[in-house]
Amino acid sequence: MNPKSDLNTLASALGLEAEDPLLREALTHSSAEGRSYERLEFLGDRVLNLAVAAWVYEACTGADEGAFSLIHTHLVRAETCAALAETLGIWPLVQSVRMVTDIARARVLADVMEALLAVVYLRRGEAAARALVEGLWAPHWQAACATEAKDAKTALQELLQARQLPLPLYKDIAKSGPDHNATFTVRIETALGSAEAQGASKALASKAAATLMLAQIERDQK
Repeated sequence: MNPKSDLNTLASALGLEAEDPLLREALTHSSAEGRSYERLEFLGDRVLNLAVAAWVYEACTGADEGAFSLIHTHLVRAETCAALAETLGIWPLVQSVRMVTDIARARVLADVMEALLAVVYLRRGEAAARALVEGLWAPHWQAACATEAKDAKTALQELLQARQLPLPLYKDIAKSGPDHNATFTVRIETALGSAEAQGASKALASKAAATLMLAQIERDQK
């Protein structure tokens, strides 16, 4: 491996200069001396969320808010960011990482990917950052739409099963209004937290609660 050559390749893919100090900062873990990627990751997380939200809004004109949320969650989740970082060959370029577990590696790669987006945003502007997100994240678009098509309850169940956690528990909390125009409140409880939502039926309230739970799990991973 030639680290300098690999850095040049990465910089070229992002439209950056290899000697840019912000690029070096984005690739530096907190265990190293000097400034790490943490400040850039904070900004990059916001850049990614806005870029994906705008992309989903423009591309999914016929979808409702629940569909928006599920597709967005899949695209910005840590697993997706880490997978993209792997394809870009970022891991060998990260400075002074002492962690060796697969989980730690994925978390670091996800953070670095977001930090790199921040550098693109700062050096090249919002339009370039959005274009980069749409280009790099495009291979994950179909999987995101497939997740949405399952509906939130199925997607949440599969996520918990993949982590070998108990299935979610749905509880009917309240019903208000006349029978012909009732509002139901459902609470969902999981090993990763809980959420409440309302709907015109128990099924719709349950789906809304599952959507909120998926979004909450993603936020907690940040």
